[in-house]
Amino acid sequence: MAAARAGRFVTDPADTRAGVAPPHPAFATFRKMSYVWVDGQAFEPIGDSLDLWLTFLRGNGARQAWLDVSGGDEVIRVIRGDGAETWRTVWNGGIFMLHGAEETGPPRHRETDVSGMAQRLHDAVHAEVEAGATDVRRAALDRALEILAAPGDGEEVSDVAWPYFVLPDGSPVSARRLIAAAAAAWPESAAAADPDAKPARGEACVDAALDAIAASINSAATAEPVE
Repeated sequence: MAAARAGRFVTDPADTRAGVAPPHPAFATFRKMSYVWVDGQAFEPIGDSLDLWLTFLRGNGARQAWLDVSGGDEVIRVIRGDGAETWRTVWNGGIFMLHGAEETGPPRHRETDVSGMAQRLHDAVHAEVEAGATDVRRAALDRALEILAAPGDGEEVSDVAWPYFVLPDGSPVSARRLIAAAAAAWPESAAAADPDAKPARGEACVDAALDAIAASINSAATAEPVE
């Protein structure tokens, strides 16, 4: 989510929230994490403030960024005036690092179908409920369904204000609702057992939640990636 937040602000240099730590108390853990970005052999801290990385990207001519989950991992695709690059979040012995490299493959997919992803997430959550989810997991899934059914962005039933953490001001209500529901549906069992682990693709609502988050983050972009 930290990489997604930073990538989301690449196209809006005037947004002053990019370098500000998330205000919601639920993000206290995020504030304590040490993120760095890697440029060749140079390591630069990000920490609470993402504006260092944003300044670096813009200095290299970045003009678009979007979250891509289609290749099996979560990466930020950045389009520059002279090419493209890919940034991956990597766990490295106690800290998260962002590794950047030139993009040499074909243009990647950018998911922006918010309404379609909302239905897919609803179906995935409902299927997990029907399969017998119980206790804390059932409560999280029920919350995701309530958010998806909310007339607004679901803030009144969401326990964490994810839309206000990741999405810029002026984002569509449907995108804000979708990312809140996806965050609620994200399985926490693997993280509870092992803080370094993350739920695997193909399990529970992982795939649908990832695609929903990507669609939410990418939805406000108006220009298509350069091919």
